[in-house]
Amino acid sequence: MVEFALVFPLLVVLLLGIADFGRVFAAAITEEAAVRDSAEAAAQEWQQLCQKYGPPCPTGLLNPADYASLHALALQVACHETESMPGRVLDGSGNCVMPVIAVCVHDDHDPGGGDPQCGAEAPPAGGPCYAMDDPWSPARAGPAGGRPYVEVRMCYRFDPLIDVALAGFGSVWLQKSNDFAVSNY
Repeated sequence: MVEFALVFPLLVVLLLGIADFGRVFAAAITEEAAVRDSAEAAAQEWQQLCQKYGPPCPTGLLNPADYASLHALALQVACHETESMPGRVLDGSGNCVMPVIAVCVHDDHDPGGGDPQCGAEAPPAGGPCYAMDDPWSPARAGPAGGRPYVEVRMCYRFDPLIDVALAGFGSVWLQKSNDFAVSNY
């Protein structure tokens, strides 16, 4: 009985650590899928919006309101995809406050890019979401091989089951980013 009483706290910490590892791994997979799916949805919508201007498709959207609709779509898809994540927080309108999501549409409508809201949803620099501190440029140069693309960044605070303050652990900030090129067909 004495041996069990000595070993039991260590066993509980070990089991909770294993459970936390599984939970953080699942949250990271969910976050990765959310940024990928939201970037893809916005890129496909960019193509649809571009088609209304007639062929050949210009290098950027002509109406600034189209960028706002792309941001809204990407934010909605990403927020919906994170529904199963613990600690997800919505505002009064059903939009995600946690995780933090930011969007940028990279195209060449205007010199330097056309997205007036590029990364506007990102928190101020210097916080725990350091991956969102990287500069946001709406210009098209980047990983898409010269094609327009949509970039989505997400930052999520994961709180473990037990706080191991003595070891310096606490909340874990998961940060993901994904770019999705617009298909030209």
